[in-house]
Amino acid sequence: MATTDPNFQAYVDSEKGEIGDSSDDEEVENPSEIQPRFFRTPSVDLVPSAARVAAARRRSSARAESLRREKSTGAASPESVKLRSPSIHEAREERGNRSEQYVGDTTIKTAYEPLEPDDQEVIRFGGPYTLKDLKNELSGLCTLQTLQRKLPITRWLPKYSREDFKGDLVAGLTVGLTVVPQCLAYAQIADIKLEFGLNSAYMGCFCYALFGTSKDVTVGPTAILSLLTGAFIHREHGLEGKSAILLCFLVGCFQLMMGFLRLGFLMNFISTPVVSGFTQAAVIVIILSQIKNMMGVSFGSAKDNVMETLAGYWNKLPATNGWDVLVGCVCITLLLLMRELRVPAWKASNGRTHPPKWWDAAKEFVRLVNVSRYAIVVVVATVFEFVMEYCGQRYLSVTGKVDAKISAPEVPDFHLGGWYQFGEILTHFGSSLVLVPLLATMESMAVAKTFAHKFRYNIDVTQEFIALGAANVVSSFFGSYPVTGAFTRSALQAESGARTSMACIVTGTFVIIAIMSLSSVFQYIPKAALAAVIICACLTMFDFQIFRELWLIRKSEFFVLVLTMSMCLFLRVEYGLLIGLAVSLAMIIYPMARPVVIVRQRRRELIPSTPRLNQYTIHVTPQSSLFFPASENLKEIFNDQLFTIPVNAYSSPRESMVGNGAMALPGKEMAKASNAEMREALPPIVFDGLHLTSSDYSTLRALRSVYVNCKVAHRDIEFINTSDEILDLIMPFREKKQRNTGNNSL
Repeated sequence: MATTDPNFQAYVDSEKGEIGDSSDDEEVENPSEIQPRFFRTPSVDLVPSAARVAAARRRSSARAESLRREKSTGAASPESVKLRSPSIHEAREERGNRSEQYVGDTTIKTAYEPLEPDDQEVIRFGGPYTLKDLKNELSGLCTLQTLQRKLPITRWLPKYSREDFKGDLVAGLTVGLTVVPQCLAYAQIADIKLEFGLNSAYMGCFCYALFGTSKDVTVGPTAILSLLTGAFIHREHGLEGKSAILLCFLVGCFQLMMGFLRLGFLMNFISTPVVSGFTQAAVIVIILSQIKNMMGVSFGSAKDNVMETLAGYWNKLPATNGWDVLVGCVCITLLLLMRELRVPAWKASNGRTHPPKWWDAAKEFVRLVNVSRYAIVVVVATVFEFVMEYCGQRYLSVTGKVDAKISAPEVPDFHLGGWYQFGEILTHFGSSLVLVPLLATMESMAVAKTFAHKFRYNIDVTQEFIALGAANVVSSFFGSYPVTGAFTRSALQAESGARTSMACIVTGTFVIIAIMSLSSVFQYIPKAALAAVIICACLTMFDFQIFRELWLIRKSEFFVLVLTMSMCLFLRVEYGLLIGLAVSLAMIIYPMARPVVIVRQRRRELIPSTPRLNQYTIHVTPQSSLFFPASENLKEIFNDQLFTIPVNAYSSPRESMVGNGAMALPGKEMAKASNAEMREALPPIVFDGLHLTSSDYSTLRALRSVYVNCKVAHRDIEFINTSDEILDLIMPFREKKQRNTGNNSL
């Protein structure tokens, strides 16, 4: 096999993404130790085994030889190049039919089969969804692959093992100990009864286990969704609970619609600065709203902004309960200490290189204390309050009676007890019907993608929409408010060794058992303990690094972040989010209405003593695609003073002449170039149409207007890098001879 230049070989390898470090002696973590086989779908660049590296070298060398031959012989002939342009469905099917290699006990899904020399493989990504793509999708509905894709549990359940169950059982119980106190605390953020938080913690887990594609995501209430729910629901006539349930149902319907219609791209219009600004402000609002529970006072609602909340604290300061403050501070201190609790690494001493068994047991005990810290603190505070009440002393503010039970499914009330018509309810919800599902899906998708990358498996974005939509719709029948994938609990589930989505089922079952057996104990939970849980959970959501990065890289996005955060704090969170979205979208739309167009004046120094008009040109080069918002601005550019400055040069009578009153000569004299004389004339225009391939009709009509104006003024304008189809719209009077000869100037 021919040797290749090392730099060229490295370039080919980096372009193919096949190998990063080709060292065979590098210790590689075995994916089979991380997750079960049916969730292990690593890409080629993530498992650099010796056999795969050798295969990658062979493929890279073959491709390098092909590239060298093309470079030495010029462009390949049409007979030697095989172009394949499959549709989206065919490309996906081809990617699904990758070959498998077996290295030891590890199954590796390799990339495409190596191409023969002088072959090309063309795959279309993006673009419009064609009728052929739709036909291919419909033809593949009744297949086993489609069933496994739409119901992922059928993919891993037949291969489920005892080892998988052990890992899922530990992870599910660990998350269950955290989710029970958290869902009670998050119900406080939404300012609704605590039983709605418990009802939100189990049915969503069951649905996601059936339809979800991530083994690490656990579904339930979150702080951000609880804040948005409390801001949008009806609070008149005691309808908070029914309104929250109906909102959960409508959010699920919207997510299902986005999943079935593949509208996930709408999430891409919510920029990171907007989300970060909203999140930072929401964390501040949530923490401020929970301080009153640590003070033992009550005022305001979840719709209050920061200024209203601070004013409420000032008025209620004399009514502060010192016992609540003490318990809240102690709970926060314990939570922060247990979060940092670690066992130091074992250091070999006295000839002993391995730690004793009790050392491993101590590490496991500390880990369990760390992951169960929320449950431990709430249980200790509840026992303390129960003992105090048993002794006839009541110093703390408690949650009161919690009507927690597993009831039969019930259809959400679409009229809220007859107080409102359904249309009025939709009007009241307003933007929440779009914002809540989008933010919920974005939060869950970020969690799923994070752990999919970490543990080397794939997720289906469309299926995630369907899974979250089903979770919200079904949960609403059991008295839930909107739920989504929670990052803290998902991280805890991943760290606890979850191997499949069965861990979600274990978590949901644990919550049901807790509701059925501990409902009478929930009334003794101090509000200060739940407030401490919320505050400590929200502290990890602060992101100070993004402020510095945006300030250094792009100050316009820094302005969007600060604006969104300020509006959320000083108005209301939903208003601030809408304002941030509007400004962010305006920053996207403005470059479309005012695209960058470079105009250059050029003069070719051919014969300085006898300058001709064709030596002077004005080059117009758009730097991006042009769309209809830019059509009027494009015409204004050609009216700029730069285009009206004449030059003194030799020009024939057919060219534009200004300043001396000369007119274009009719008849045969138009073609007499020998009659050129020194005149004052407008230089010709050269327009680069490279970016006109995706322009719309309005933009081409604007260019047609520019062309007609130049023709009326007898001024030359030439279009380069422009297809004949576009020229036929811009220059409708082109002669057939000009089209055949490729002359695009008049």
